[in-house]
Amino acid sequence: MSPLTPWHYFLIGGLGIVFVLGVILAYRSDSRVSVIATITLIVTLLGMFMWSLIDENVYRVEISNVSQQRYYQSEQLLIKGVVRNVGKYPVANVVAVVKLSNAQSGNQAKASQFARPGAFAELFEGDNPEFKRNKIVEEHVIADYLNPGMSKTFRIMMDYPPHFQRVSYDIEAKVD
Repeated sequence: MSPLTPWHYFLIGGLGIVFVLGVILAYRSDSRVSVIATITLIVTLLGMFMWSLIDENVYRVEISNVSQQRYYQSEQLLIKGVVRNVGKYPVANVVAVVKLSNAQSGNQAKASQFARPGAFAELFEGDNPEFKRNKIVEEHVIADYLNPGMSKTFRIMMDYPPHFQRVSYDIEAKVD
């Protein structure tokens, strides 16, 4: 978990004040239990939403200098790059989400457009070991701790799916 920022403490303090005011108002009403339950639910849901919104906007990382290399002997794909903390606060546990796609080229792409399994087929055939997926998504931890402005190189080694003709990948970083 990344260290807390002043925004997190401000949120905790604000929600605490709202909760205390709600409890004070609940003791002035006739139905105390339902008002306290409602205030607790509202503060909890608002806190969860605002906490994730703060995390998303405060902890910022970006990936650059990404390159790939395929090892044919071991049927693996090596993805290298640099992750940088571009925010004002330190971050912990930077996770890279790698999305591999089977990119087909030329005339084969048009001919196999209807032959490829779609999302509906992947939903029901996902447990079948002989089913060949066209998209693979994996998550890898690429940095444990990054101070503001610091960068770190990373390497991700993934198995190359043997049924892929040509791989197309998308990589994005998120703070866990």
